Amino acid sequence: MPVRERLLLILPDKELYEYLCTGCAESLGEREVSLAEKRLAALRSPRRAVRAGQR
Repeated sequence: MPVRERLLLILPDKELYEYLCTGCAESLGEREVSLAEKRLAALRSPRRAVRAGQR
């Protein structure tokens, strides 16, 4: 069964997420993502750089 990630709380040094079942909305678990982890993930994911005025 697929799950849905829900942001619970944003703190200065981390974010707290909850995972919910899409069928019954039962909480299946939680996860903490530190600011360092988030920055590292942003560096790893290739994104197109959009310059001002270009589309």
